[in-house]
Amino acid sequence: MADETDGGAPGPDVGHGGSAVARVYGEIASAYEVLYPALHRYGDRVERFLADAVAPGMRVLDVGCGPALHTRGLDASVDVVGLDFAPEMLELAKRARPAGTWREHSYLEPVPEELGRFDVALAIGCLDFCDDLPRVLGHLAQALKPGGRMLFTVLERRPGLEAHEEATRQVRTADTDVTLHLWSSVETARALDGAGLSTGFYLHAPGWELLAEERTMWFGWWYVTRG
Repeated sequence: MADETDGGAPGPDVGHGGSAVARVYGEIASAYEVLYPALHRYGDRVERFLADAVAPGMRVLDVGCGPALHTRGLDASVDVVGLDFAPEMLELAKRARPAGTWREHSYLEPVPEELGRFDVALAIGCLDFCDDLPRVLGHLAQALKPGGRMLFTVLERRPGLEAHEEATRQVRTADTDVTLHLWSSVETARALDGAGLSTGFYLHAPGWELLAEERTMWFGWWYVTRG
């Protein structure tokens, strides 16, 4: 099983295979904590971002939160809201941080207004299954306060990089076929402009491992701010 999201499962309608993705992450929820230490390769990068961006009393949105691996340990004064489609993952998040707010939600839909706006947002690994990046980034931008900061990742399409040359890629995970969506850095930058998000830092760096092929999939890491 590949570590196909760092934070958990996406929503029910993510691309044409969204229900399959949700089913996969529901099925592996009980084993996710065991798999995570062996498969995870980039938690320290997320932790550094949170250490720099989050201050006591802030509000943090964790998109594709899974079992709240990144946000469970934030200061008790921080208001954490996690969104995920798989209820099995949300149950783990509730146990890990009982004071948080954990809700089933698809990122193809706007973040519910009643949840308010946020100082900081994460979307790590979960956009791998997103077939409408401009739409989703628009939703996430609207959930941020002016000046709010976000770290997100997308699988990056790059000519000459094996397994990253096409816009979509089918992979088999837990006996289920899912579709990955890869976005060029130009496409992502254009989507950010449309969403009113400015890039502070960008990095092309390893993401999760596709164990069936003994291959590392590469992310575009985007550190952005809402104007």
